[in-house]
Amino acid sequence: MSRKFERKTRELLGTAAEPAGVMAGGLTVGSDRLFGTSAGFPHVVELDLAHVRRNPDQPRRHFDEAELRSLASSIERHGLQNPILVRPLSQGEYLLIGGERRVRAHEMLGRKTVFAILTSGDPDEIGLIDNVQRVDLNAVEYAAALARLIDKHGYTHDELAAVVGRDRTDVTKLLAIMGLPAEIREEYATQFAHVSRSVMIEIAAAPAELQDRLWERAKEGASVKAVRQAKREHANGGAAAEDLPPPDAAQEPDAKEAVRALQASVKRILRDVAVVREQRRFLDPDNRDRLLRLRAEIDAILEEGA
Repeated sequence: MSRKFERKTRELLGTAAEPAGVMAGGLTVGSDRLFGTSAGFPHVVELDLAHVRRNPDQPRRHFDEAELRSLASSIERHGLQNPILVRPLSQGEYLLIGGERRVRAHEMLGRKTVFAILTSGDPDEIGLIDNVQRVDLNAVEYAAALARLIDKHGYTHDELAAVVGRDRTDVTKLLAIMGLPAEIREEYATQFAHVSRSVMIEIAAAPAELQDRLWERAKEGASVKAVRQAKREHANGGAAAEDLPPPDAAQEPDAKEAVRALQASVKRILRDVAVVREQRRFLDPDNRDRLLRLRAEIDAILEEGA
């Protein structure tokens, strides 16, 4: 073979002169100029679930059973539309980086295999981004995942913001949640994850001596506005948090506006549902999955209000 021909062959196939990057298990991830795919082209494989190892640093710590059942139903009906993300380990095993919910749904269905995309990226970064893009992590899970990335890589807040695609100020506020007492973070994660992320950020930014009292109010339903007001009064030497009126009373001036906003949202949902019904013949698997999740959300709202 002439040197010119050999060099051109290597360029096309991504060998020797331009190594494609062989990972554990002999699987290759890299450019394939012969077929026009780039180095970032997904490498999808079907794996035995028994060979997929759970990630001990999985960002998500709590899983909603109703959401898992809805996801399992969607997978059973339409198949897995979004493969899980794994990183090859030694001896034919794989580390789960993104897709804990999808794996659990497969287990619910008794499936033995799962489709996966192979990646060689940082497990913590990819796992965090994958979770945020699909179903929001709760405030404590998100803050803990960000803190792990800082501990692991020594990122500044600016660098971390660039990695996860958020504003640096948002990253700083979220990280402050990890400074809350462990008791508050645990109680939030296990019982009160419905408290909004904004309220948690406000509590984390409050003086330490006020955080427990604000948390008690948050559990009773205090709004961001009420929490901020309590912080201002505390700073001015005014009423203590326990002297605040009950959450319902604190929110009374906004009650009519809240009702109007709710009515407008329900009407908008009904109009959108009517459009979906008319165009249902164009419904693809991804949007069917979204509708199933929406149905689960609506069922949960109606059950809570019953």
